[in-house]
Amino acid sequence: KRLVEYLKGRLRVQHVSSETPTSFLQHIHQTVCIDKKPLRFCSERLSSLMRALELPEIGNFSGLTLVANFATLVSTYSKGFSLIIEPFDDRAP
Repeated sequence: KRLVEYLKGRLRVQHVSSETPTSFLQHIHQTVCIDKKPLRFCSERLSSLMRALELPEIGNFSGLTLVANFATLVSTYSKGFSLIIEPFDDRAP
């Protein structure tokens, strides 16, 4: 829940920003006190929980799965890509 709220706040930007995965993780740690290691297994843990609960409509949780996959990728790979955060306009096609 803290990660989702953090991401919602970060996506409410007025300008484009680019940062490394390392700086992104440091900001997460400073803001919501989530370490890198738990994020590394986020996708795997969510998948295991969903199988254990035997959810009939896994597709209903696609947004949560995307966030878990994103958290796992950012915490696993520190080099080779950058995070680009840009403003979103509802009026854009």
